[in-house]
Amino acid sequence: MLFQVIAPPPVQEEAPAPARRDEAAPVAGGRDLRIDLLRGFCVLAMVVDHIGGPSVLYGLTGGNRFYTSAAEAFIFISGLVMGLAYRRIVARDGLGGALRRAMERTLALYLLTITLTLLFIPAWEFLATRRAQGVDFQDPAAFIVSVLTLHRTYYLVDIPLLYTFLIFVAPAAMALLSQGKTAVVLAGSWALWALYQFFPEQTDMPWPIAGNYLFYASAWQVFFFTGIVLGWHHSELRQRLANLPRRAMLILSGLGFTALVVLYQLVDRLPRIMADPELAASIQLFLLEVVFGKSDLRPGRIVASIIVFGFFFLLVSELWRPLYRALGWFLLPLGQSALYAYAAHVVLAVPITILLDSLTIPDRYARPVNAVVQIATLAVIWLLIKGRVLFVNPNSGRARYVWPAVAVLACAVLLPLDPSPTLPGFASAAPETDPFASRVARAFGTPVPGSPPRSEGTAVPLPRPSLRQVQSPLRRGEPRASEYVGSIKGTFRNMQFFSRALDRDMPYFVYLPPGYEEENRRYPVLYLLHGNSGSYEEWPAYGLIDRADRMIAAYEILPLIIVLPQGDFSYWLNLVDGPAYGDYLRADLVRHISFTYRILPGREHRAIGGLSMGGTGALVQAFRYPQEFGVVGAHSPSLPQEGTRDFLGEGRDFAIRDPISLAAQANRLPEQWIWIDVGDEDDWLPRAERLSETLDERGIDHQFHVRPGDHYEGYWRRMVPQYLRFYDAALNPERRL
Repeated sequence: MLFQVIAPPPVQEEAPAPARRDEAAPVAGGRDLRIDLLRGFCVLAMVVDHIGGPSVLYGLTGGNRFYTSAAEAFIFISGLVMGLAYRRIVARDGLGGALRRAMERTLALYLLTITLTLLFIPAWEFLATRRAQGVDFQDPAAFIVSVLTLHRTYYLVDIPLLYTFLIFVAPAAMALLSQGKTAVVLAGSWALWALYQFFPEQTDMPWPIAGNYLFYASAWQVFFFTGIVLGWHHSELRQRLANLPRRAMLILSGLGFTALVVLYQLVDRLPRIMADPELAASIQLFLLEVVFGKSDLRPGRIVASIIVFGFFFLLVSELWRPLYRALGWFLLPLGQSALYAYAAHVVLAVPITILLDSLTIPDRYARPVNAVVQIATLAVIWLLIKGRVLFVNPNSGRARYVWPAVAVLACAVLLPLDPSPTLPGFASAAPETDPFASRVARAFGTPVPGSPPRSEGTAVPLPRPSLRQVQSPLRRGEPRASEYVGSIKGTFRNMQFFSRALDRDMPYFVYLPPGYEEENRRYPVLYLLHGNSGSYEEWPAYGLIDRADRMIAAYEILPLIIVLPQGDFSYWLNLVDGPAYGDYLRADLVRHISFTYRILPGREHRAIGGLSMGGTGALVQAFRYPQEFGVVGAHSPSLPQEGTRDFLGEGRDFAIRDPISLAAQANRLPEQWIWIDVGDEDDWLPRAERLSETLDERGIDHQFHVRPGDHYEGYWRRMVPQYLRFYDAALNPERRL
């Protein structure tokens, strides 16, 4: 009976006896059914966005990629309902009674949060191995205590933790509101939000929370407390706004919503419709980081949320009768039992994910299957609510403590059995010797195809492969971290995300430095690209992660985040008449990483590099979009001549995919840190020299190094420390002094 720890919505607790629900009246039994309907839609959207993958239902929900999402509305509505309910409780039972009720609800939410977290994290890590994040369970007691003290959260259980904290501090706001100090509540909430925009490390509250990569309380509290104020003063506001032309406001907000949709679609297509790709990328990056950032809750996202929520509330008010008839039977139960519905979808996420990961579904059927799974999940949750399955009042007796106690006991018994300490890539004692030789069971080299004479500086072209045939998707049951990573002090995770440009999930590794989970600071980020014939395991196989971890621990370099994506045989570019791997890398991946991890904003804190094919891709991305990447490293770049790779095109098509041509024409290159290295026996040496000469001709400062070695793993493994020192100096201003 997991859901017995969920308290009934506060508005139900003090509501008078329910009145007959007349479809013409959006208010019944002391509840505003419009709010319940909208909250029900928020639950629907979160289920669709969290269960399965992309489907046709993303057209309704935005796929968690629009300029606002269900999370913003859910937090705002929760505050609104609390303000409505507790003002009536204060009037009836006094402030003391209201505060007592609020603390009881806080306890219920706390119990719900820790129960879900203690059960969900181990289940997800042990069973959903394809999507596991590599949580360290070597000290089960420390893990349990971190959950009990709200210092640890995870995907899907981060919103309940945020909600618990907000409910815990809400009584202070209600005490001020009961004394008529509305301005103090609003000023304090918005001031904290504003300070967080400029000083996130100094104003991050309440404390560092491991696993919390998105919902920062200092920013997100503004929705909740603004909602409380609006709910508290609902009657006064309704009287003051009674004379406003509702239909005119509906039209105005509808135009705003339409403008947001058009802007979203337009910005997504900017690189294809603008003549200047650099300007298009600058606009995209500005909107991503400055205007509509989600984790920081940037101003544009707040404006978008106000417009969207206002439009839907007015729309529901205007079209109440038909909406009630068509959707009320389904959405109202979800909205009136929103926390129950959310908890149920968290529990269902584990078996559904395991089932989907165990199936091999052709790409053309993936979206329909996801839609069916999402609809089925919503139906199951709706049936559970209608049947009141496991609905137990937690406010009396000891029943509310049963499931938290069971969860603690289960973790204490099962976590010592976790296999992760024996898997490479998880924290343990530092190795005495470099374990590279014993780890590399196969070569990840990216040799030059054929052996052309060095004077020609070209390669024998290979037939163009099918890109779908050479991808290396994760398989269920594979280790959560690469077998080529030894014992490290940081965290190394095998992750994946959905790329709109490629219309499929793409895997990547991410290295988080020691202290990432405990500190509130942000970090520079380095994207390192693999070569032809390799995969995203190539850099780990050359000892990059081990070396970076040891150098950070020894204070040889400053901490940074390293991202190792999968690029197939793509040259990391938008291929002629082929998949848009360039957009996947520059737009989709950068956006995902910026939203998911604590990244320092700005081009000066973002580096891109690669070896062989990856070096070429890194140069093209950095030269074409210097406003996005302030640092670029090309390690033994394979630089094909025109006509040797048909998927790179000819003429202008080739010129925009050729680093040498771009070096001769691209703007803002003097503002970048550029590194190029190549072995003295590398068949690509003449083309690398030509690239360096082109940069010299333009007076563009860069580092060009010719070292002993050829185009194979021994050279790159030996050069890893030099690469890391270059990126460290380029990404950290204090290193430049």
